[in-house]
Amino acid sequence: MKVKFLEEEFFSGELLTTEPKSDLFTSSRGIRMEKKATLADIATLAGVSRATVSYVLTGRKKVSKETAEKVLEIANELGYQQRESAQRGRDSIKENLIGLLVLPNWVKPEEDFFVFAILEEIQKRLKEAGLSMAYSRINQLEDANDKLLLSFASSVSGLIILNPGDDQIYDDFITNIKKLKVPHVLIGTPNDDNTFYIDMDIVSAAYQSASALLLKGCSNIYYIDSPIGMKQSNQILRGYKLAYDEQERPWDDNKLIHVEGTSFEEGMRIAEELLANGTKVDGIITSNDILARGVLNTLQKHKYKIPEECKIISLGGGVVSSQISFPKISSIDYNPIEIGVEATEMLLEIISKKRMRVTHSLFPALLIERETS
Repeated sequence: MKVKFLEEEFFSGELLTTEPKSDLFTSSRGIRMEKKATLADIATLAGVSRATVSYVLTGRKKVSKETAEKVLEIANELGYQQRESAQRGRDSIKENLIGLLVLPNWVKPEEDFFVFAILEEIQKRLKEAGLSMAYSRINQLEDANDKLLLSFASSVSGLIILNPGDDQIYDDFITNIKKLKVPHVLIGTPNDDNTFYIDMDIVSAAYQSASALLLKGCSNIYYIDSPIGMKQSNQILRGYKLAYDEQERPWDDNKLIHVEGTSFEEGMRIAEELLANGTKVDGIITSNDILARGVLNTLQKHKYKIPEECKIISLGGGVVSSQISFPKISSIDYNPIEIGVEATEMLLEIISKKRMRVTHSLFPALLIERETS
């Protein structure tokens, strides 16, 4: 499991311990200490009030340099432990820190441009609010009681979670987050509507894409979907079937292909297999841009004319389809920048208790036709 944030990164400079340096020692000032040093002990030796000692140790009020140095010297000599100060330091960091947790979604981190766009906007909005972001992405969620993940969650004042799962481990993990009383917002389809979340209209995305190709006369469309088990797959299939029913076309399950991974190479592999089998293909819809780019690369290698002989649409519009690819790929736009904005604002309102009733936000899907359709 790869986690990019650890609590220790923020508290590695903590020199305070939970145990006294010694149960019995004699200071250079001739004072034998048989218990943990207190503010009163320091005040007596420094010849100042307990309040002054507190001001020096917490920094809440400025005192003279000479007095501050004297108090700190004695505190260090007595092995005084600033537990309260340490906790205040942790609380101060936590108050200004928002966590972003990306759960497994089968896309390579370096190719997940959709998440990049959301992450960048969240970071931007938090910076404007004077806050910082801690980022963690995991490849698998294997244990709902994972100490590292729960430590991550408990070290922030609020959490944005991308790609909600649909199994018992995920449900138990969310239960643990709730037990920690960590305010959180989900981005994706939740298992339970009784939570704050932002989702995308994936059914409409699939419906629009299939309808567009059917209306353009495509009769041999292949659908390259996410790996079996992905929550979005059922929504995508529902959208495809709605398009076929509306145009009174028979749906063929054999034309739905579940990938083993969502990479450029996987897109190439599937396209090569279709062509090697002599399959007649005049339309392909993929679950994301990277797969679409792999399919396009293979079709171009085999001298297919795009879009005349085969049209391509991606359900996961991002920078690859709109900028990097040539020709530019037709794709669905879910507006990830606005999703990042909405998620951040929702979470901050939950933390400040400006939003207490459970609310949801559904982002529409917009098919943007470019050069491949």
